[in-house]
Parts: sequence; structure tokens; C-alpha cells
Amino acid sequence: MTESILSSGSLSFPPSPDYPYSALPQSAMLAVLIAQPASSDEKKILRAFSGSLSSTFSVPGYVPPCFSIRKWKETVAENDAKIHELTELIEEGHEELRERRKELTRESISRINGLYSFRCWNGKDIGMPCSAPTGTGDCAGLRAVNTALRKGWEIKGLAEFRIKNGKPEFHPPCEERCGLLLPEMLGLKFIYADSSIAVIDKEAGMLSVPGRGEDKKDSASYRFHTLFPSSPEECYTHRLDMDTSGLLVMAFTKEAHRKMCMAFENRQVRKEYEALLSGVLKEESGTIDLPMRLDTENRPYQIIDMERGRRAVTRWKRTGVEIIDGEPYTRVRFFPETGRTHQLRVHSMAIGHPIKGDRLYGTRREGERLALHAASITFPHPESGDEVTFSSPAPF
Repeated sequence: MTESILSSGSLSFPPSPDYPYSALPQSAMLAVLIAQPASSDEKKILRAFSGSLSSTFSVPGYVPPCFSIRKWKETVAENDAKIHELTELIEEGHEELRERRKELTRESISRINGLYSFRCWNGKDIGMPCSAPTGTGDCAGLRAVNTALRKGWEIKGLAEFRIKNGKPEFHPPCEERCGLLLPEMLGLKFIYADSSIAVIDKEAGMLSVPGRGEDKKDSASYRFHTLFPSSPEECYTHRLDMDTSGLLVMAFTKEAHRKMCMAFENRQVRKEYEALLSGVLKEESGTIDLPMRLDTENRPYQIIDMERGRRAVTRWKRTGVEIIDGEPYTRVRFFPETGRTHQLRVHSMAIGHPIKGDRLYGTRREGERLALHAASITFPHPESGDEVTFSSPAPF
């Protein structure tokens, strides 16, 4: 069986001849998760369905919902009794109680949502977001992931689909429901994954790798290795600044890690960044060729040094000019040809247009983020050798 966590931007398997979907119910949204216990080489199969089947949440052979069925029945029975009582009074002519019934219905939904509990990558539980649409916690994929994480099993693959004409019709997790919970449950937002690599979308403010000290252990690579303990401890193949968001490639195997590192070393990897620069750049495009080095007396700052600096080259292209809070900013795409620390930030500062929200080389207002995002990455896949490209829209 082809094992993948994600395929085509979704938590999915590609279809496979031995995919275990036979004898599953029609029309319902379903999920199958492949997992592996830490103490065994045996693969485990978890099956899940969305909502309820035949008016029940408990079906033999399927994972339980993300709440206590006993508490759910007690809560629903209590809420229904109160609403039924008000309905009878309204039918008898007490129209003034209609608003109270609406209020009680809202309270009922809130109480039921409060019963949901979702296990996260770090062993902690989270509840249902207050803004979550109805039915969020009943998604098949969420149930399967929740069960695997509660058992402490390593996730090897997950599919969400409907059976149509006897075959699975695959669907990605919906952003409006699953998207509210899966990134927090998994600890990371996944763009793609297969048996060799994963591409994640790192949020701004998260370290790429652990820093020195226990308080700096939490990072993208730490979360990845915690979620997938069979991956190399050094699973990262490159890094992003903590303040920079965007695409990072992680390795599931030592061989994939070795090949990805070789691809970076041989300059077979192309990256594009999107940024907002202070002020207006008049030119449509250009190249910044300014050598850089670490300011040893003022770490972690990097400085331009024409004599002792290492060569650093950045191509850029203007894509628009925007007015934000009354000030002009130029939106650009960066195409770095070298990979020096803080290269894009230092080069932007050097030409007189620091990146918006840069606390090191520009200015940052309270609550403002660095407007720099790793938006695209292209590289030869470590297994097939085929060139692959992944993209992520800038969140600013």
C-alpha cells in the first residue's frame, strides 16, 4: 500500500488496489487511517464516519466520536425536554416565549460543543472553537486522528472519501471545519506528505529547529519528530527565520534527508518569497548583489561587508504597491540565489526599503508580524528525482 499522510494538498491516500474501503456504507463521508504502535511493527487500521450512521454514533468497527456518548445523550435529553416544554407553551399561545426558545437552542448547541475534546500532538487536549460551524467535531478525519493520537500511535496515512459507484471519491479536509482543528492537533499545517518527505507551512513566530534551553525546544522540527518518532531527530532539511512564515521541507527517512541536503548543496532547490517593503520601489525588478557577514559584536545581526562578507545575491520583482494604515508599501517576490542568514531582510534594509514589521532591520509596531513569507519551493523529489513545486499564499 502506498503510505502517505497527504496527497494533492489533502490528508489522503492515492487510490490503491488494496485500499481497505470494501463493505463501507454509501454516501457518508468516511475516513481510513493507517497507524503504527510504538512497540510494534504491525500496522493498525482505524475506520471513521462523519456525523452518525443509522442515528447512532457507536458502530462496531469504527472509532468513537470525539465526546462521551453517555454525556451527549444526557445533555441532549435535558435540552430537548426544556425546548419541548417551551414549544408546548408557545403552541398554547405564549408567543412571548419564542425568543427564550431561540436563546435556549443556542445554549443547547454551546453545551453540546463543550462536550468535544481533541487530543493534540503533545498529549494535551483542546476543546471546540467557539466560532466553529455546526458539525465541525464530527468530521471523519478528525475522529480518526483523535483516536490515533489518544492511543499514542504514529500516523502513517489518512484518507477521507465517499463511496461513489463502488469506488472511493477522495476529498481534502474542508478548511472551514477540519482546518480549524487539524493544524493544532497535528502541531503543524501540512501542505503535502508521502513516505519520504513532508512540506509544512510554518507560522510566523515559530522556530524552525530547537534553540538552546528547554524554553526554546518547541519548534517545527521538534513537533514533527514528536508526531512521527520514526523520522530522524534532525528531520529538517533547511530553515526559516523564526519571524518568517512559509514552506519547510521535512524528511521521514535518513535517506530522504541526505538527498534533500545534497539538493540544497548542489543548488537544485529554487525558492520564492513574498514580502511587503516599506516605501515605493520605482523599478519593476532588479538584483541585489551585496556580500554579508555576521556582526560578531552584535549577534544575531548580519551586516553588509564589501571586504570580508560572503557573496549574497537576491533577485526581486515588484508585483504591486499598497497603502496600509496610510503608508505605502511595495509587494515584491524575492528569488534568492544564495542562502545567507537574514539575507532578504538585510538586502531590503540595504536598499532603503526594510521589510514591514522587521524588528531587527526596520521597525515593528505592537502586534505586527514580519511581512516575509516563503511562498514557493521547487526541488527534485528524493525518491523519484522528478522536479516538484509546492506553493503557499502569503497570509498578509
